[in-house]
Amino acid sequence: MNKGVNTFDPPTGLIRKGSIVAYDPDTNMMQVQLTESSAIKGRKPQPVPVPATFPLIDSNGLFIGALPAKNTPVTVASSNGGQFYFVNFDTVPTLLNNIPDGLTLGEILLQSSPTSFMAMDDSSNITIGSDTNNIHMFPSSQQFPKTNLITINFENENHFNQAYREIGGLIKRDTNPNPQASSFTGDTKLEDDSYDQIFTIIGLDPTSTANDLTVGATKNPPLVEHREMVYEFQYQSNVDADSLEASKYLTTIADPPIYTTPNRRGSRADTMSLSLLAPNFLIEEIKGTVVDIFGNILDLNRMPLPVGASATTTLKTTGTTATTNSQVAYQNIRALERKSIAYHFEVNARKDPAPLNQGTSLSINDDNYNAKLQRSRFFFDVDKEGQFKLNVPASSESGNIPLLTRAENYSSFGTTDNGNPNQLWFLNTPQATSQDIFVDSFAAPQQSFSGGEIGVNLIFPHGSITVQDNNTSSNLGPIDRISQFASGGTSPTAFATGITGQYNIKHGTAYHDIMQTCYMQQNNQLLHYTTGASNSPDLSYLTNLTNVVSSTILIGSVNNAGTVSQPGTINGNAGGRSGSINLDGSLELNIGANTIDRQSLWLDTAGGAVINLGRDKNQRSLMMGMDGDAFIQVGGFGVPGDARFTALGQDGQHNGTFDIRVFNNGYTHIIRIDPKGIVIMTPGRMALHSEQGTTISSDGDIDIDCETLTLQGRGVKKVLTGSI
Repeated sequence: MNKGVNTFDPPTGLIRKGSIVAYDPDTNMMQVQLTESSAIKGRKPQPVPVPATFPLIDSNGLFIGALPAKNTPVTVASSNGGQFYFVNFDTVPTLLNNIPDGLTLGEILLQSSPTSFMAMDDSSNITIGSDTNNIHMFPSSQQFPKTNLITINFENENHFNQAYREIGGLIKRDTNPNPQASSFTGDTKLEDDSYDQIFTIIGLDPTSTANDLTVGATKNPPLVEHREMVYEFQYQSNVDADSLEASKYLTTIADPPIYTTPNRRGSRADTMSLSLLAPNFLIEEIKGTVVDIFGNILDLNRMPLPVGASATTTLKTTGTTATTNSQVAYQNIRALERKSIAYHFEVNARKDPAPLNQGTSLSINDDNYNAKLQRSRFFFDVDKEGQFKLNVPASSESGNIPLLTRAENYSSFGTTDNGNPNQLWFLNTPQATSQDIFVDSFAAPQQSFSGGEIGVNLIFPHGSITVQDNNTSSNLGPIDRISQFASGGTSPTAFATGITGQYNIKHGTAYHDIMQTCYMQQNNQLLHYTTGASNSPDLSYLTNLTNVVSSTILIGSVNNAGTVSQPGTINGNAGGRSGSINLDGSLELNIGANTIDRQSLWLDTAGGAVINLGRDKNQRSLMMGMDGDAFIQVGGFGVPGDARFTALGQDGQHNGTFDIRVFNNGYTHIIRIDPKGIVIMTPGRMALHSEQGTTISSDGDIDIDCETLTLQGRGVKKVLTGSI
C-alpha cells in the first residue's frame, strides 16, 4: 500500500540524476531532464526547474562561478514541496577526461580550456595563462623566503592607460585599407584585442608574409619593437591642437569639424607622427626596428627602405620556388636594413603660436626658414650601424634660460627638526611657501677691469647677465639659496664691493665673466704708448669693443588678454636657445674622418661665438698642431632668411676685421687687419729677419721714423726736414 504516495511521484528528499537541457539567465533557472523519470502513457517526461547555484555569491558582490552548460550531468534533490535543488555536478566517465592530468595535491585550479587557466599551489606559485604562455607569480613564503618573483612569458604585451600606451612584441601595422576596420569605432583599434588579429605582421621582408620558420627558403622572421607614447594630459580628455582646444573654453562652443577617415592616433599602429596638430602626444620612444604606420622600414632620414622593391631584395614566402636566390636576397636585405633606425626618442616640442619677431602667423606647411623652425622637434635617432642623428629645436622668446645652478631639497640643508635630512617640511616663510627645491649659482662672478695695471673689481657674486620680464622689468632670476637662508639675509661670501642681502641669480659662464671677453679690445687706452715718433700709426678711428654679449635678457610674457587667434602679445629676446651643457671635468674628444674628403669636422654656426680659454699649470691656453695647411677667412656674407634678424640688415656683405691683442704688464701688443689696412704695434721691441732676403715696397711713400737708424752698419741721425 502506497499510503497516498503517487507511484509516479518519488518520495520527498530523494536524490535524482539528470542533465541540463536549458538555462534562463533572467530567472536563473535550469531545466534538468531527470534520467529516472517514468513516462505516462508513453509520453516523454518534462524537465524539472532547478535554481542554478554558484560556488560563491554574496550580498557584497563577491562571485565565483560560470553559467550552466547544456548536457552537463548533474545531481538534484527534491524538497518537501516538490521543488528540486542542485546538489553537484556528476563526474560521469565522459567528463573524467576534462580533469587536468597535471592536477596535484595542494593545488587549486580554475580552468576554461587547457590554454586558459589560473592555478595556485601551497608553494605560493600563482600561474595565469597556459603552460607555454603565462604570468607566473612566486611571492616570498616561509618555504621560499628569498623568491619574490614575477615572470611574464607572452609573445606580445600591450599597456593602455591615461598616461601612456606601451606596445611590445611583433611589429603589426595596417598595411592596406582594411574593410573590417569600419566595424571598429572610437579607440577600439587602440585597445580592442580582437582588432589585433587584423593587423599585418611585418617581417624581415615587409612585402612578404612573415612566419616563424627557423629554416628554409621561405623563412621571413617577424621584426619586433618596444614602443611607448607618453601623453601630456589624460588621454580621455581629448586635447586637440591649441587653436581648436582654446575654442572649447568659450561660453558658446562651435560644432567640431566632421571627419570621415579613421583617426590614425586612435590606432596602436600609429608611430612617428608627433606634431603640434596633436599636442597631447608628448614623448615617443621606440626600441627595435622603426617601422611607420604603413609598414615601411625607415632609414635615418625617415624614408622607406626599398626592401622588396626588386627581385634581389624580396623573399618569396609562398610556393616552393623563389623568384631569386633566397640567400642572396637575405644578404641584400640585411645590407639595406643596416640603415634602419634601431632607437628613436622624440619630444613634441612646444612652440609659440605666432612669434612676433618672425612675422605673421606661420602655418605648419609654410616652406620658409622660420616655419621649419616651427616644425622642429627634439629627437635622437640611432641606426643599426650606430650612426646617430640629433636635432635640438630653438626655444621661444618666453622660454627657459638655463642657469648654472646646483639644486638641493630643503630637507638637505634645513635646520628645522634638528636638521633631519629626511624631513617633509612645508615652508611658510617670506623666503618660500611650500617650496621643495632651492638653487644656488656657480657661475663666475661679474667683474670690471680698471687702471694701468688692470685691477679687478668684483661687481656681482655669480653671473653677469640679468634675466628680466619684458613687460614688468621684474628680475626673474631665482633667489640664490645661500644668500636667501644666510643669517640676517647677508651672503656668507665676502666680496670686494661688500655686497649684502639676497640676490637674484644671473646668467653667465662657469669660469670667466662672459661680458669681459676680449677686455683689452674693450679698453683702447692700453694702446696709448709713450713714444716720440712723429708718424705713429693713427689708431684714433678705433672704438672700444662693446656688447660682447647683452647685459640683459628679456623674457616675453603675455601683456594683454588677447583673442583666440592671437593670445596676447608675447615679445622678448630670450629665444633661440637649444641647451646648456656643463662638464665639471675635462673632455677628451677624438673624431674620425669621412671617406669622400677625409674630413673630420663640419662646424656651421648661424651666429658668432664668444669663447674664453683658461690656462694649464704651464700658463698655456691653447696648444694646437696641424698636419696640413690652415686657411682662415674673416669677413664675407651673413646667413640670410632668418626673420628675427632680417630687419637688422646683417645678411649682406661685411668687411672683416682681424684683431689680435696680447696682454703684457697692463699694456698690449696688437696685430690688426681691418678695412683701413694692417697695424702691428708693441710696447716692447720688434725684430724682423729673413735668411733669403726681404722686400719692402709700396706704391706710396715709405716713412721710417726713429731716434737712431743704422743702415748698412752706418748710423743715420734724425734731422727734421733734412735729408740723408
